[in-house]
Amino acid sequence: MEQKVIPIILNGKDSVERMKEITDRLETGIQELFDSDRYKAYLTTMAKFHNYSFNNTLLIAMQGGQLVAGFNKWKDMFHRTVKKGEKGIKILAPAPYKVKQKTEKLDEQGKPILDKDGKPLTEEKTVQIPAFKVVSVFDVSQTEGEPLPTIAVDELSGSVQDYQDFFKALEQSSPVPIGFEGIEGGAHGYFHLLDNRIAIQEGMSQLQTIKTAIHEIAHAKLHAIDPNDPEQTNRPDSRTREVQAESVAYAVCQHYGLDTSEYSFGYVAGWSSGQELAELKASLEIIRSAAHELISALDEHLAELRQQREADLSAAQEAAFALDNGNTLFIQTCDSGYDYTLYGPDHTALDGGQLDAPGLTLPDAGQEALNLLGQTAAVAEVLLGDKLAAFQEAAEKANEIPAPVKIPDPAAEPTVTILWSESDKLQDGETMPLSVANHVFEELDTAQHTDREKDGYTGGWYDKTAFRIDFTLNGQPDNYEGRQDFGDGEGSLVQHIQNYHEYYAKDESWRNFVLHNKGPEAWEQDKAEREMVLNEFIPYLKQHCNLSAMERAATTALREGQNISPEQAAHYNAVVAYVHDCRQLLNQGQYNLPEPPKLADFDQSLQDYKAQVQAEIAQEAAAAGMTVEEYAAAGFEAPQQGSFSIYQLRNEDSTRVYRFEPYDRLQAAGRTVDKANYMEVYAAPLTAGTTLEDIYRTFNVDHPADFKGHSLSVSDVVVLHLNGQYTAHYCDSVGFQQVPEFLRENPLRTAELSTEQNENMIDGVLNNAPSLGELEAKAKAGEQISLTDLAAAVKAEEKAPKAKKSHTAKPKKPSIRAQLDAAKKEQSKQTPPREKTKELEV
Repeated sequence: MEQKVIPIILNGKDSVERMKEITDRLETGIQELFDSDRYKAYLTTMAKFHNYSFNNTLLIAMQGGQLVAGFNKWKDMFHRTVKKGEKGIKILAPAPYKVKQKTEKLDEQGKPILDKDGKPLTEEKTVQIPAFKVVSVFDVSQTEGEPLPTIAVDELSGSVQDYQDFFKALEQSSPVPIGFEGIEGGAHGYFHLLDNRIAIQEGMSQLQTIKTAIHEIAHAKLHAIDPNDPEQTNRPDSRTREVQAESVAYAVCQHYGLDTSEYSFGYVAGWSSGQELAELKASLEIIRSAAHELISALDEHLAELRQQREADLSAAQEAAFALDNGNTLFIQTCDSGYDYTLYGPDHTALDGGQLDAPGLTLPDAGQEALNLLGQTAAVAEVLLGDKLAAFQEAAEKANEIPAPVKIPDPAAEPTVTILWSESDKLQDGETMPLSVANHVFEELDTAQHTDREKDGYTGGWYDKTAFRIDFTLNGQPDNYEGRQDFGDGEGSLVQHIQNYHEYYAKDESWRNFVLHNKGPEAWEQDKAEREMVLNEFIPYLKQHCNLSAMERAATTALREGQNISPEQAAHYNAVVAYVHDCRQLLNQGQYNLPEPPKLADFDQSLQDYKAQVQAEIAQEAAAAGMTVEEYAAAGFEAPQQGSFSIYQLRNEDSTRVYRFEPYDRLQAAGRTVDKANYMEVYAAPLTAGTTLEDIYRTFNVDHPADFKGHSLSVSDVVVLHLNGQYTAHYCDSVGFQQVPEFLRENPLRTAELSTEQNENMIDGVLNNAPSLGELEAKAKAGEQISLTDLAAAVKAEEKAPKAKKSHTAKPKKPSIRAQLDAAKKEQSKQTPPREKTKELEV
């Protein structure tokens, strides 16, 4: 209930009499003050006017003032006028006066100057005598006019929203350290006189912790033991100490708007009885001075913390603004300025957009976003650090689309879920296969990019779309989340993901940001994750899209195939089965997929001819004393002398980190022995019985004349070819390490080859199989050719239309071996190329 203003009416005829009346009223007021309710009213007033003198604070409280100012101050500063007929609240104002007095003259040391008779010399000086006069001020309730501005007081709510800042300010204002501990006996806290520290009961509410800290700080400021006075003669008694500390705590809590309803001062009447007026007045002045000092210190530290928080906010890349109406605005920097999203009290997303204003600071951008969203509620708190992380976690949980509970099919294509989108062509929660999403995203990106370039276009610049890809990789279900902005011109979904990670893998500003804010370990983790995405995840996605394209072509042909032959139908059904099997292999982490079925495989006459080829191969293998598999691995040739090749690192900057590195150090650094980094410097036949150590010794102490590389040393690779098998061996600091990865193909290259092969298959034409002419050219050049390819090429040649038919008798089809021998004879007629290697002698 609002307190009524009752001004003191003075009857004195002059200022002296009026001062006498005021002084008498003050003495009476002090004696009446220690009624519980009046004492609380006085402390409440003191909390508002803590920088006023004790006398004026008491006078304002006695007359019911809440917010006072002089007549002209109300008019000039606040544009309010005093209501007609109102009587002013009486307070004291300084009114010093000057008089002339004769005083002794003093020298520079402050000693009297004497005349010739030894008497002190005097001089006349003007001296200012302190004095006070009675003046009138008026309470806000006695005025009318423009609304008052908000009073600049850091009021805290019951939950103490700014608890961390306020408690930190308390720690900075306290004369002794503050700590938490378990306190027995029900006490909330204590000030330890000997250890000079404050202990607070752990586990209390934030509000109770704050009030207890203020109470104990008051004890520490007022009642610490004086080490120079062992008897403590000037230390007040325990009741006085408790009244002083509790009074200071009440006033400070009142000043900051904390709940003080549980404070009770019924005991002050008993405490004050029997004490002299001077003692009571001294205690009240001690309380006022201590409260003023603590409030001033807290205001100063809170202002510093606020400035620091504002500086942190200006430097931040993201923040959230909690509003009075329960909503929260999240904002973060982006390439063109800022992205922002408005969340409701339950953390669900309500609205959002993009602010193309990179020149704005983050606080100004937040205010501009609130204006665009029509949010007029005040910002209650700015969330940074741990508070921001907690909000983001809550928002993520509130807005996540529940993942399907069923176990993913290990042979299924990845699926894409639209989490949210600004495009009217997509629905939140919509799910589609990866290959479909890849195509849809490319079409929407192209359309948006094209539309916004047209004259008169008034739509949005981007259509932001958040997505999640659910997939099985290396046998384990997983997911990937991202956001593509349609209109950026990035194309398909897979291309967007690749572009995104390639950009940040090379961006120096991103590297510096991670190193500065999260440290070297976080940067190494960031690099490793991006390398995995680019070298494994992207090829994985591309191969899935290739398989789906094959499946789509085959099923379309079967669905619409009234005119397809039985061979074609069998071929398309085999393609569908092949895709199903390959998806399962791909999801298990196998990127080198088997060859897809070819239409020629379902031609019966060709199959018969292949059977003839296989029979010949079996006969030749048996004659050579080998299995068919060994014979095929040897290039369909009888065993010949083995060979070896020496590979050394290319002389480039990119290979510097690999040069002369032991194998275990390469593995520790996450590097592999990649053939792309090497060049072949020597090759020669392998004499029977020659070992790797023999090769090492020869190429260090007895170089062959035609060897142009450096002596065989750490980081070089020796590839042996024995019995049709190739093995790679890394020259280590001690001995050799077998490195199968040297002969393994790159997954990304495998994906590219897969794309090319699949496109060939989709055409339904054997355009990826070499012609007979091409095979003969290879044989003439000394290259090894496949018997299966030769058989297929011969059959295709026979089926090709002829310009003119011959009536001569058709000769018997030559055997495969005969055709190879003919090719070799033709080759022997050519001038042999200059030999680059010679047999190694050891």
